[in-house]
Amino acid sequence: MGIEQLLMVGVSREAPIELREKVCFDKRTGEALAKLKEIDGILEAVIVSTCHRSEIYVITTDPKALDDARLSPYIYALDGICAVKHLFRVACGLESMVVGEDQILSQVKQAWEIAKKYKSTGKYTNKLFREAVTLGKNARSKTGITNHSLSISYIAVLFILDVFKNLHDKNIFVIGAGEMGKLVIKHLVAKGARRIYISNRTYENALKLKEEIPEITVVPYEQKYEYINRSHVVISATNAPHYTVNLEKFTACHHPGDKICMVDIALPRDIDPRIGKIDGVTLFTIDDLKRTAAENQKKREHLVTIIEDMIDESLNDIIKWDNAVYAEKMIRHMNEYADEVCRSEYERVKNKLQDLDEKEKEKIKYSLERVAAKIVNRYLIGLKTLAEEEKLDESVVNVFAGGIFDEKNCKSRQPAKPVGISAN
Repeated sequence: MGIEQLLMVGVSREAPIELREKVCFDKRTGEALAKLKEIDGILEAVIVSTCHRSEIYVITTDPKALDDARLSPYIYALDGICAVKHLFRVACGLESMVVGEDQILSQVKQAWEIAKKYKSTGKYTNKLFREAVTLGKNARSKTGITNHSLSISYIAVLFILDVFKNLHDKNIFVIGAGEMGKLVIKHLVAKGARRIYISNRTYENALKLKEEIPEITVVPYEQKYEYINRSHVVISATNAPHYTVNLEKFTACHHPGDKICMVDIALPRDIDPRIGKIDGVTLFTIDDLKRTAAENQKKREHLVTIIEDMIDESLNDIIKWDNAVYAEKMIRHMNEYADEVCRSEYERVKNKLQDLDEKEKEKIKYSLERVAAKIVNRYLIGLKTLAEEEKLDESVVNVFAGGIFDEKNCKSRQPAKPVGISAN
């Protein structure tokens, strides 16, 4: 038993939707785990199922246990340390459409929790998913990769947060009910905004958006300057061919010196650029957002390299752990052998110690056990070190295992190899 018996089978995002629907486990995950455990050769199982991902991780004695030609060519499969690396990359967000995103980490953790609930995990899957979740947290904490979003709508919200640290008590007015406006609103809600007003030239489109995002309040387009006057934040994202916020009308409603953050996500621009020169006004344009997105892309490339290094370091730790597990049977055998020697030697001399009471005899027995444990421990440390350094060959196994490993078992279990940054 070892990491080489790990198998991961997944379905590509490029697979037809009718196929992806069939392999989306959702609420059926528990039932699927139970059925997996019934398959001959599958010892442990975890299912990671999201709207973009369906992957099954199993520890199996039969590498063909999950074969299904009907899924070809959309199926992908990895085994051994390659499957471990894939799991670590998933947990770190490197396999997500938005690199470094947070949601996948909680989904991996939830998948593991569900598998534990249905008792389909074991020594290996518990170790691997525990390490994956820890690595995912550490990677995000160390690099801050989630702070370098590539989404224009999300960057717009970050700019607003840079001006107003807290959005709970801020009035936010959005002009435009299109896709960009909708995305900005969703990010604002996620960041704690509670007072969001929206206006759209076509009133019905704004009402449709409210059905999707009930937190917003729809106001007539004709009243936009009245709401601009009340707002701390104004965001405009329309496809109008002219300014939706012009200088003269804005000046008429704006109190000089009042702090207001304005974000223009439109092209051509919605907000007269001269407004940005007014005292108290902070104006961001699409160019500001795109420039930050480009800078974030460069930062992310560097951060991805750092995370990949962290993944490789964790992989090598897993390999050492796996190789040490390989030595456990020998270690257990040696401990049992030492205990047996102590018992037999104690029984041999016990009857010769007639002048000693039971308490003194127990002290002698305890001393024998301590001597044996100290001697054995020296060799156990050596065995673990040999295992971690991949030097636990057949001859060493036979000497220390006392013949409990036959030749076939020795040759069938090869310690895993360390990986480099370029390993796939």
